[in-house]
Amino acid sequence: MASYFVTSFTAADHRGYAARFQDDLAVEVGRLLGGRKIVARACDDTLTAEERRALVAEAGVLVVLCSPAYYQDEECGRDWAVFQRRLGHVPEQGRPHDNPARVLVRWRPVRIPPPGRPWAPRLDGDRLDAYDDYNESGLYTVVRKQGRQSTAYRRALRALAAQVREGHRAAVPVLSPGDGLLPEPASASATVPGQRTAEPPEPPPEPVRPPRVFLSYAHADDQPGHDDDVRSLAALLRQQDIDVRTDAEASEEPQIWLRWMDGELEPADFIIGVASPAYRRRLRQEEEPGVGLGATWEASYILDYVYQHPATWQKRILWVLFPSYGPEALPGFPGSASATHWHIAPETGAPDLDALVRYLRRGPRPPS
Repeated sequence: MASYFVTSFTAADHRGYAARFQDDLAVEVGRLLGGRKIVARACDDTLTAEERRALVAEAGVLVVLCSPAYYQDEECGRDWAVFQRRLGHVPEQGRPHDNPARVLVRWRPVRIPPPGRPWAPRLDGDRLDAYDDYNESGLYTVVRKQGRQSTAYRRALRALAAQVREGHRAAVPVLSPGDGLLPEPASASATVPGQRTAEPPEPPPEPVRPPRVFLSYAHADDQPGHDDDVRSLAALLRQQDIDVRTDAEASEEPQIWLRWMDGELEPADFIIGVASPAYRRRLRQEEEPGVGLGATWEASYILDYVYQHPATWQKRILWVLFPSYGPEALPGFPGSASATHWHIAPETGAPDLDALVRYLRRGPRPPS
């Protein structure tokens, strides 16, 4: 049975997330078609070149997860070439400039694609900011940081599913080996019958990047030892191979602090707010004028993030409470009262350091 659509992507772009996206897309397309079960298959490095060409040659729609790695992958380039040959068999009078049977997904940001490859187009909606996260960061970042149930992910998924449905209606001609349109690899003619060529060695796996964590906390004269406790927490996390960023290291050389904070907060996988009375005051804008401007600015970033991601902020914004303070030191804003927080002694990490580290390493689980 021919696939309703196939998804072409490279293993460098995280096969697990790509596979879950393909499943979600198939479900959403089926919903648009009144509950129909959609057959979707992946074109990735688990298939031989011949298997990939055969899938692309007959699928109704080619879905491409565009990224810098995709544009550099030779097998992905062959997927593209096979589908291009199919588009070339569409009668010229009925051939649109940009055939809808090819759906380009912004998976990761791409500065300039190679010649002959278009950019994945922006998604546009009734609201100007409806697809900002998808358009600027790519769907991989959206699903990794916000989850599969987030508004940004579901909105983009619906728009892409509509494109797939429309693309299938284009009815691009199917190719077959008998047409001479699925040539063997160039090296095949040089192979001696019965003789196996040596398999090329597999490339080494990409190193796993440790989670990047920004520690946001408040300096204050009325909480002696708090800065030292934060440094101890940072050391405990680094011992667990967590990439921790704090202003303690940055202060060893001159900084433009606003620029430094902006450059650390946005790329962070997680932001850990270290609760204290001073931090609570600054988050709630109750501090004396001109005092604690850095923590106030960081807390404002957190509040903006909470406002923009009301259903998922707690997956990225985490709170740690030292034994020296009680729950009254936790930040107070709508929706925060019941949010998870971790009790950690800065000297030992007890009792919650291990649980926090496990979460940082794993990240949010995509909803099933």
